[in-house]
Amino acid sequence: MVLLLTGCGPGLQFDKSPTMTAGQMLDRATLVFVGVIERQIFVNWPFLTVPGEDSNNWRVLNRRVRVEAIALGKEPRKVIDVYEIFAIGGATGDWNSTQNDGRYLFLVRLENGRYHVVRDWWRSIFPIGSGKHDRFPLDSSRTVWERAALLQFWVGSGYRPAFPANNHLDPGRALGRWRLSKLLRGLLRHPDPRLRLAACETLLLWGRSQDECYDQLDPRRRTQRGEYWNGVVPADEWSGNRSWEKELALRDWESLLARKTDAGIIDEMKLFTTVNNRELRQKFCQLFQQEFPNDHDNGCPADQPPPATIVTEDGDIPLLGEWPTNQSK
Repeated sequence: MVLLLTGCGPGLQFDKSPTMTAGQMLDRATLVFVGVIERQIFVNWPFLTVPGEDSNNWRVLNRRVRVEAIALGKEPRKVIDVYEIFAIGGATGDWNSTQNDGRYLFLVRLENGRYHVVRDWWRSIFPIGSGKHDRFPLDSSRTVWERAALLQFWVGSGYRPAFPANNHLDPGRALGRWRLSKLLRGLLRHPDPRLRLAACETLLLWGRSQDECYDQLDPRRRTQRGEYWNGVVPADEWSGNRSWEKELALRDWESLLARKTDAGIIDEMKLFTTVNNRELRQKFCQLFQQEFPNDHDNGCPADQPPPATIVTEDGDIPLLGEWPTNQSK
């Protein structure tokens, strides 16, 4: 649904399609960038009508944004205005909730001289907690969504310790669970204990017995609700993983094996080579290497620590020792 809204001056194209895919959002984008919101105000837009909607519940929101890094398009200005047709009534769901001074990934399109988000209301502005950067990792030969996801893990100045604990680490689903798990395991070695805790809680929440970090937790924390994921009780997640290893792991392996040619399935199967059960991990390593003898990006051999990576300007690279001091900002 792309319908023209009339108002003072050139209109904005209203589109709040809940089924818009990440690829469709990117196709609509003129500019993709990370910026910090300086202020947000509702602006007077006479004669605003929203076809098929109650116009009284919609306003035009103007965000003034300081541009920090650009992944797609060009914009010489350091500060720009971004518009959105925004619902002002009560609502639930994953909508474009933002705050002043917050850092976000914006996908916007140029419409009649104004930047307008590629999707109104539903999520098209994604929080970035990894700190300030003046560029994205990798270069333009790689997809915007991959570069944006890696930026989420590139620890920079002003990072928020809670950044591993959010639902938008891979907004375009460009990395997959295997790469994401390796990145979280890299953060388990970061000097900041708050960052280590947030990464550990996220691994616990994701299940599939990726929970060797449980042993690093203060015993008092294990039975309390999570610091960053309030619904996570580490001891409960750890217990659930042990039940999965005992009762469901082999069945789930066979289910994935039957679909091994489907996109993303092999990456899911790699997680079995890093389960927190040495005997079971060894078994899955044998099964995985028999099935995929030429794949060397996995958790085998089972007597070695699970692989971990960190992000630099060159992308995600293996973390073979301690966290580099020049990455600890």
